[in-house]
Amino acid sequence: MLAAILRLVDLGRTPIDPFYAGAVRSMGTSWHAFFVGAYDPSARLAIDKAPVDLWLQVASTNVLGFTPTAMLLPAALGGTVAVAALYDLLHTLAGRRVAIAGALALAVLPMAVLTSRSDTMDSVMAALVVAGFAVGARGMRAGRSSRLVAAGALMGVAFETKLFEALIPAVPLAVMWWWGAPGTRAQRARAIVASSLACAAVGLAWLVALSLLVPATQRPWAFGSTDGSAWSSTFVYDGWQRLTGSTPINAGSATDRVPAGAGPLRLFSAHVHLDARVGFGLGVAWISLVVALAAGAWRSLDRTGRAGAGALALWLGLGTVIFSAQRDLRPRYLEAVDPAIAAVAGLGLVLGASAVAARLHGRVPRGVLRGIAVAAVIMLVTVPAVVTAGVISSHAQDSGTPGALPTARLAALSSYLRSRQGGARYEAAFLPVAEAGGLIARDGRPVLMLDALGHPLVTPAALQRLIAGGQVHTAVVGTARTPMADWIRAHGSDVSAAAGQRVTGTVYALAP
Repeated sequence: MLAAILRLVDLGRTPIDPFYAGAVRSMGTSWHAFFVGAYDPSARLAIDKAPVDLWLQVASTNVLGFTPTAMLLPAALGGTVAVAALYDLLHTLAGRRVAIAGALALAVLPMAVLTSRSDTMDSVMAALVVAGFAVGARGMRAGRSSRLVAAGALMGVAFETKLFEALIPAVPLAVMWWWGAPGTRAQRARAIVASSLACAAVGLAWLVALSLLVPATQRPWAFGSTDGSAWSSTFVYDGWQRLTGSTPINAGSATDRVPAGAGPLRLFSAHVHLDARVGFGLGVAWISLVVALAAGAWRSLDRTGRAGAGALALWLGLGTVIFSAQRDLRPRYLEAVDPAIAAVAGLGLVLGASAVAARLHGRVPRGVLRGIAVAAVIMLVTVPAVVTAGVISSHAQDSGTPGALPTARLAALSSYLRSRQGGARYEAAFLPVAEAGGLIARDGRPVLMLDALGHPLVTPAALQRLIAGGQVHTAVVGTARTPMADWIRAHGSDVSAAAGQRVTGTVYALAP
């Protein structure tokens, strides 16, 4: 209930990302646009990843209307489900007290709350990953390898949702099964291989289906790709380039929330108070883990519990190393490690406190020990809760709105374009992607996308033919300086002022 309240209260006042808002509006216009993840209603451009999470947003907006609340609801519910799934996981591994502590930590963790209140896929991905871990843990305790295969399938859906972030917990899941599952080594190895195959089959299902079921001529250009292929967008733009930091700025990125440069202390000293949102919880998790190990707390767990605790510590370690070293890091990516932070903190605090209390039994009054424990819990919950309250009251989000037009200017542009469209097929031709997204989200009408991160989608000759045929009357070029922008400026009439834009040279009327 606490997790739901923190993620849902006043949700509708949180700004939404025009990049994803435009895509959700476009995907709701046809089944073809829905399946291919179209960014614009004409399905000329697609988003840079599988549209699984956006399918949830399309469903939500179809039921509740196209509002910020409906757009953000899947992420908020995903973050809430992640808390419940973490409780189930920890209850399976270490009992009720640890489960309550870990779930409470995740419920109030500022970074998790911020991401759950943002227009991104990360919270739904986290819910799927934690659910997969929970299913795997139950299967390990019951000795049923089929549940590990199911866990692998959930990891595959998580990959479809937010790509390589979802694979960080995959190795710890396999390690947990190897350490803690009953049976011979060969049986455990077969189960892990079967789970890996299930993960790969589900994770690549949309890419394969897109390649086999949609003719090449009907596939939109995948945003961020070098050849228009969704495979390139997935494995290069959202894969290798994210790791190396060579990714061009995404129109939907929160460019004002880029953490400090790569380094071992990055997650503790970063911009926009990322240290308060992540560093505190990360520090508590590592310190409590060291204290618990030093006190011998692991002896209170059985083989299954020790395997699970070790896997969660490995998950935390991998996430810390990867996100400290990754060059192109956005704070929302940390949702791939937030559940591990909360889980290890819960394990370390409860088991460590129990082990220390057992060592001090008879030497320190029990009431004193209980008072210290209660005070520690209050402090450890209060600090992140205060930051979380600030996140909610400021309507902060982590999806970003770079390039988005202010509401008044967007309304003026929409009014102008509607008055000029006449019988034209396209409301306007667009070079700036984010500005197009805002208009698509507002009007839900076809636009002509001209460019994708510097790759021309339409040639000047093709645009001229469309103009001559009466298919498009206006072009929005923004501040772009490309050959297409130069052509439009040379052949069009500047109508920026009439379209309600403050900067001249951004909107042009096009005549045959």
